[in-house]
Amino acid sequence: MNRPGDLLLSPWALVSVAVILVNDHVLKGAFGNTMTGKLSDVAGVFLFPLLLLSVLEVLRRKLAGRAAIAWSIAVTGIGFAAVKTVSPIGDAYEWVIGFFRWTAGGFRGELLPIVVFRDPSDLWVLPISFASYLVVTHNRTRAPQGAPEHEVISPVPHPT
Repeated sequence: MNRPGDLLLSPWALVSVAVILVNDHVLKGAFGNTMTGKLSDVAGVFLFPLLLLSVLEVLRRKLAGRAAIAWSIAVTGIGFAAVKTVSPIGDAYEWVIGFFRWTAGGFRGELLPIVVFRDPSDLWVLPISFASYLVVTHNRTRAPQGAPEHEVISPVPHPT
């Protein structure tokens, strides 16, 4: 997992995508309670920094450094907090995501915003971004012994 964009292939990223899909398309319809709302928030706050870093790495064609890792986590946290607590930002987010859904659906039907429940108690999920940091740093320092990336990425020299 030491090539640009590989973060999205980590087991943790794949699990978080699965959680979002199952939760949003099955569990919310069946239960629609506080737990299902928080579950999407946790998975999204965990996944989004990995997505941002992967896009950045693919565009730059090299692995992201510490500043980019910090940036991705900060952007995620600030953006999530703003969507959940600042009405104009939350409204804009609803319409932007609604537009993406409409375009992904082939411009069929009406262009409608999604619904985001704005609850400041959702901010308790922000510490999950530390788990994103751990996944990124773990994947960046665990190249297989003898792999070409090992010499470049490993923070400590290994015995030869």
